[in-house]
Amino acid sequence: MDHRFSFLSAVQADLLTGILLRRNSALLERVRQASAVSRSDAEEIVSTLGEELTNNLDSDWEPTEYGLIVSDLLGQFNAARIRQWP
Repeated sequence: MDHRFSFLSAVQADLLTGILLRRNSALLERVRQASAVSRSDAEEIVSTLGEELTNNLDSDWEPTEYGLIVSDLLGQFNAARIRQWP
């Protein structure tokens, strides 16, 4: 998987970078150093995005406005992961 996240829009790639920087900076650094995202790192990114989404649900367990953006990012990333490793 492309470590520059070219399959995401620029806004989505920036959001992903910001989430990883805040939640798992070691993972972000590992991805930046690699020539490609490994399968295990991709799974860890999906997990991190899932945590970000879970932390952005409202009192009715619905995604907040930001949560919807994270949900879309998670969907895009996961789709690319599945294309890479069916």
